[in-house]
Amino acid sequence: MKKLIFTAILALAGWFTSQAQSMPAPEKFNEFIEQIAKQTPQNAEILMMATMESLTENPKGYRQMLELAERRFSDPADPIHNEALYMVVLKHATEKFVLSAGEKEKQRLLLEGAKKNMIGTVASDFDYVTPRDKNVHHLKDLKADNILIYFNNPDCESCEMVKQRLADSELINQLVNDKKLIVLAIYPYDDQKLWNKAQYPKMMINGWNQSRSIEYNELYDLPTLPCFYLLDKDYKVLIKNEGSLNKVEAILKDIYTPKEEAPKPAAEAPSEKTVAKPEPLPAAVLADPDDPNVKRSEQMLTYLIEDNSQEIYNMMADQVKQRFEPSNLGGAITAMESQMGKYQSHGPWKSQVIKGRKAYLTLMSFEKEEVGMMIFFDNDGKILGLSPVDPNIVKDNN
Repeated sequence: MKKLIFTAILALAGWFTSQAQSMPAPEKFNEFIEQIAKQTPQNAEILMMATMESLTENPKGYRQMLELAERRFSDPADPIHNEALYMVVLKHATEKFVLSAGEKEKQRLLLEGAKKNMIGTVASDFDYVTPRDKNVHHLKDLKADNILIYFNNPDCESCEMVKQRLADSELINQLVNDKKLIVLAIYPYDDQKLWNKAQYPKMMINGWNQSRSIEYNELYDLPTLPCFYLLDKDYKVLIKNEGSLNKVEAILKDIYTPKEEAPKPAAEAPSEKTVAKPEPLPAAVLADPDDPNVKRSEQMLTYLIEDNSQEIYNMMADQVKQRFEPSNLGGAITAMESQMGKYQSHGPWKSQVIKGRKAYLTLMSFEKEEVGMMIFFDNDGKILGLSPVDPNIVKDNN
């Protein structure tokens, strides 16, 4: 079943990833991952995984993509900073046999760092002291709706600029005054004289991790300073390694802005010309419809009908349309398969109309395992979605 789902994911991302295979220069890869980063989180992870898989037989391209992903996805200051996508890339690199043993070990260590204090998990506790007393305090002694940890270095020019912006922020000062937010500035290194000389605004706690537990015990992975972590009242991570105060303020504003209820849409007057939407596929069409993996694959594999579907479709189909007539969809998809290489179609494609959807049924093989595949189009020939099906159903219809 895992092979079935993997085959289907590759099929759906085939046109998208075939562009990555043909891109000769790092700048093209850069444009490509920026497009991936625009998609919904689940779709972006699927496409990133399929992209890395498509480059496994191109070690040079694989390393270029890996280096680019580290630079773009892991840097908090980058506009497309995305730790979830970075972890997809690192996990793929540690599991496949493209890199040398030394290179894989580096990726493994980076993956371990990325897993620390993931968004949605409880943040690691640490101790700190303040200039006011010699007592040791702990992160989890703090009680507020939200805690903003500001990791900084007094000797860092950009840290000083951000510190002043924090002091001038009307939103953050208001939340601190309302006792909804605590700002905890933490210096994680060992220069006590430097820390003693530094001045911090009264609206934040000036803390020093004197024990060096953050560094020695590798409690937090801090790629650059300054950076922010935002926690909720249960110390769960809402923001991790964020370098932009603007983004922090935007999220805080979203948290504390009252949500207005959307007005209920007015009932539409009945119309004789109203065309009913296509019904869902009958359960009998799907292979093992009660299998949770199949249900999950259906959810993943129909993402082309979501918000960004047409933009993705146009990107995927652009090169294919240069060689095939738009009406020759079967030929276009066969071209997609041949570019992917690892699986093949046992044509001919069989056109069907199922529950109001135009569909092509075909058999595919992946690593000697036979898989049925159904691809749906609308009346203009645009892809609506894709679903794995029982191979016997395909055979019965051919």
